[in-house]
Amino acid sequence: MSSPSPRLAIIAGGGELPMEIARAAMAAGRDVFLLAVDEFADPAPPGVDSERKSIGKLGWCIRRLRERQCAEVVFAGHFKRPRDGNIRMRPDLGGIWFLVSNFGVLRRHNDGIHRAIASTFEQAGFRVLSPLQAAPSLAASPGYLTVTRAAPALEGDFRHALEAARQHGASGQGQAIIHASGRTVAAETKAGTDAMLQAVDPAAARGGVLVKSMAPGQLVSMDPPAIGRHTVELAAAIGLAGILVEAGRSVIVQPQAVKAAADAAGLFVYGMSEP
Repeated sequence: MSSPSPRLAIIAGGGELPMEIARAAMAAGRDVFLLAVDEFADPAPPGVDSERKSIGKLGWCIRRLRERQCAEVVFAGHFKRPRDGNIRMRPDLGGIWFLVSNFGVLRRHNDGIHRAIASTFEQAGFRVLSPLQAAPSLAASPGYLTVTRAAPALEGDFRHALEAARQHGASGQGQAIIHASGRTVAAETKAGTDAMLQAVDPAAARGGVLVKSMAPGQLVSMDPPAIGRHTVELAAAIGLAGILVEAGRSVIVQPQAVKAAADAAGLFVYGMSEP
């Protein structure tokens, strides 16, 4: 008889992903504790063991996870740096120690911040999981998720488009691009994928593809590329033909809802495998 899985702590930011991970983990028989970051996370529904705490209370967070006997931690959802989101931060002693110890890192790209956060929790004795490890059912599968397919010429450009997204990812600015007419017409910044989709000229993007890729050398346990129904709605609004992600390395939040929304809008969603 196999031993039960260790209790999983979900450090929750904004959006649907934290609860999707919680549901998937609980359906697999895991004991889950959801710790919602007050400035970002939605309220947890009844039946989910959860607490809320303001950003910056790192010392409290680590103590609480130990008290709740959590052994594994996953970070999920949307987070902003306090200075990017006009958030007033009141760190506890643990938070102050983290800020002082990582002052130089916090001024750089997100991957450095992610590594500093993961290292802090690992040094405290927790195993940091990727959302894809915590909820494997949310990983993008190879091939088409949708009934809708790309035109053959567009499909033939998939690998070139994915490589362009990886090249952009190497800049540290973001994971996503819009690829149209064989070139990049928009690239994600620290403002995020939604902001890119809302800012691009629809005339330049029309008929193109939203491409999301894990950045080269990115810490795989933190911030994998993710799409959801809202991504599909924004892509449809600017006339994109579809969405291209990496199979097995990207998260699809509520896959059936994404499939239904994409097919209704006439968009494809495709997961590309490594050659």
